[in-house]
Amino acid sequence: MKKIILIVDDNSTNLYVLKSLLESEGMETITAKNGKEALAKARSHPPDLIVSDILMPVMDGYTLCRHWKSDDQLKHIPFIFYTATYTEAKDEKFALSLGADLFIVKPQEPEVLINMLSKFLSAQYVVKPAQLKPLGEEMEFFRQYNEILFSKLEKKMLDLETANQQLKMLEERYRLSFENTSDVIFIVDENLNILSMSQSAEKILGYKLEEFIGKLVTDMKHIFTPASFEQAISDAMLIFKGETISAKIYEFMAKDGTIKIGEVSGSPIMRNGQVTGFVSIARDITDRRRMEDELRNSAQKYRTILEDMNDMYYELDIKGNMTFFNKALLSLTARSPEELQGMNFRDYMSSEGSEDALKIFGEIYKTGKPRLFVNEIVTKTGEVKYFESQAGLLLDENKQPIGFRGIARDITDRKKAQDERDQVLARLRKTLGTMIQAMSAAVEARDPYTSGHQRRVAALARSIAAEMNLSRDQIEGIRMAASIHDMGKISIPAEILSMPRKLSKLEFDLVKTHSQAGHDIIKDIDFPWPIANIILQHHERINGSGYPHGLRGDNILLEARILAVADVVETMASYRPYRPALGLDTALEEITRNKNILYDGEVVEACLKIFREKKYEFT
Repeated sequence: MKKIILIVDDNSTNLYVLKSLLESEGMETITAKNGKEALAKARSHPPDLIVSDILMPVMDGYTLCRHWKSDDQLKHIPFIFYTATYTEAKDEKFALSLGADLFIVKPQEPEVLINMLSKFLSAQYVVKPAQLKPLGEEMEFFRQYNEILFSKLEKKMLDLETANQQLKMLEERYRLSFENTSDVIFIVDENLNILSMSQSAEKILGYKLEEFIGKLVTDMKHIFTPASFEQAISDAMLIFKGETISAKIYEFMAKDGTIKIGEVSGSPIMRNGQVTGFVSIARDITDRRRMEDELRNSAQKYRTILEDMNDMYYELDIKGNMTFFNKALLSLTARSPEELQGMNFRDYMSSEGSEDALKIFGEIYKTGKPRLFVNEIVTKTGEVKYFESQAGLLLDENKQPIGFRGIARDITDRKKAQDERDQVLARLRKTLGTMIQAMSAAVEARDPYTSGHQRRVAALARSIAAEMNLSRDQIEGIRMAASIHDMGKISIPAEILSMPRKLSKLEFDLVKTHSQAGHDIIKDIDFPWPIANIILQHHERINGSGYPHGLRGDNILLEARILAVADVVETMASYRPYRPALGLDTALEEITRNKNILYDGEVVEACLKIFREKKYEFT
């Protein structure tokens, strides 16, 4: 008796690949695209084994496993995770804690995967019990985990933007404070008597002007900290020698006991070549000093955030030279800080990668808009690493670009997994092509008089699709469908197919069934293209006069409309048992005359162009 495997994955390609592999090993499969659907099918028809992805809509794999291991009907059935998204050790640990019997990271070689699964299908294997926690606890963990996984980059960018806004806000506060603070101006004679002082001193220090004017500077010891008083006397002596002092920092004691920070400049007053006193300007920079400290602390916090990030952060000058980077980038490039500082980004990339990056940074500079891109880094050891980066302009205080900054993530493992998956798909497509060729040969064996018809139609249909600038995947689907578009003729008696006369109405009606018959033969094959429907519709006409369903206009697949034109042209141009070849000119006249009546106008124009301008020939 065949073993039944339940496959759960929201990706149709993944489902098809795994289904084909298991069925080739003599197993029966059931498929589902999410956990909810899988549970319903399993409870209706319990499988011998379940293989599930994790990241899925409606119900994810973790939640499915939790429900599975809580279900008395299903908990004895082995549960296996097969994932390409959740690949870290903590992901596996969580999966096994839910009761999963095995955690497999995609992709695996078919032989290896089959061997893994076979173990759990043996009668000797005992399903391990789940160490079940309260559902709410587990679901909360999973919710938080997913939120972190998908919003990690967004959160980091938000944190950086918030820090930047805080810096700008503090800078603006500093500017306003500076502009609204009045300077203290005072004049001292040669005997150090204070002759005059501006009104602003009262506001800053809290003393009345009469407490200053007429007093000796040496009697003002109480308004200075000890160190600043000694500096004030020393600076006064320098001024009396004719020197000028500027931007000296003093600490003043306000009347309320608070300390005020002043930036002091002084110049001698000269009379007849002699110093007769000095004028001094003191600027209250208490708020500025405090804000500078806050700015330094904020900047340090900003840098700390960047350094502690698992993602890479970098800053480049306008020429692309590295000006700042965090530890994560050092780790990726396998270089020291000294090596990386000042290095141009083109020096740690491959030649092709550096050219791509140069274009991207050029676009960012030109448009001012951030870009998400994938590129590669060559490490110091020569190893190629792939990264995904969000980069944008780095602006100065005047909103002028001074460089670039970005956040990057190492996707080397993901890229390698993707490449391996592409290789598997390529092998499957090659196998699919071989199968199509075999099916085409089977049809032509039944109808030797039209030998090569499907092949020639397929080649023409492919050329028409290419002329219409369809995607490579769509073109390939059209070629595949055209190669077996007469598959249904297998159901038609051979003597009718080779009849050397015009068919009767009854005979022709029988031949017309081949479109439906072809569709029915392959409808259950899970092709990546709508091949069954293309075959079904290739004799439909846009005015509704075709068969089997009399479809009109856009209700007919574009692929079928292309195939219809290619089929008519090849058939009319070629020999048939009941008539000689009518020739290519007659065939092209037919599709021209019935453009937008029987045949799609755009398809007809593309067909005419490749024959008349590009000299297409049947081979």
